[in-house]
Amino acid sequence: MIQDDVVGILGNGVLLDSHSQTWSYDICNGHSDTTGQYHYHLPPSCLLEEMGMNYADTSKWWMDDGNVRNYNEMASQFPSTGSPSPVIGRSLDGYPIYALYDDVGDLQRGADYGGTVDECNGKLDSSGNYGYYITADPPFAPPCLMGTDIGYFTHHKTSKTCPASGISTTYYICPDSSEISTFGDLTNCTVVEKATRSATSSPSSLQPSEDSSVNPSMDFAAVVAATGAAVLFL
Repeated sequence: MIQDDVVGILGNGVLLDSHSQTWSYDICNGHSDTTGQYHYHLPPSCLLEEMGMNYADTSKWWMDDGNVRNYNEMASQFPSTGSPSPVIGRSLDGYPIYALYDDVGDLQRGADYGGTVDECNGKLDSSGNYGYYITADPPFAPPCLMGTDIGYFTHHKTSKTCPASGISTTYYICPDSSEISTFGDLTNCTVVEKATRSATSSPSSLQPSEDSSVNPSMDFAAVVAATGAAVLFL
């Protein structure tokens, strides 16, 4: 069962939700709910492109001459094969979330559109490991969860506003996550990049740039501390 529409969280800290489509999305294919919580429903264009993954020619692939494209035509906007998706997030029941392509490089489609995923948009890979997929056609995000132990997310409102000049974030690369016991214990880590997010930039813009020494296609857990430090555990 999915509570408050939340399926899980992606590697850039943005929630993945599953509910009826509103078809009103920004250039990264995300939007905010009535509480101001930014989230995705569709394959997140900015995040996936910055990770070097195959994507449609435009972030508005779901539009056709100003109207929502016929559902049966949506998958045709993506390459039928591509590089296998790395883990891009985790669901509330702990299973990995993958993007558009499975471990053999096939585009993932919803079960009602000839896809091989189950009713929760998940399936076993060639090694027998289960995971969820963001598909190229409905339901896009998993509409249900298969696990029995379901976590939850919570958030709190604040009266504080982000500074107009943006928030500075420092990225570190650490050799072994087991050596890091606290956010302040970064002795063996190396500063990779300093990035500033403005008040109008997309959440995905906090990802390291393509010319940084971090391979954006690697599986990683990114934890952003209150001090503005993001630690990449490889």
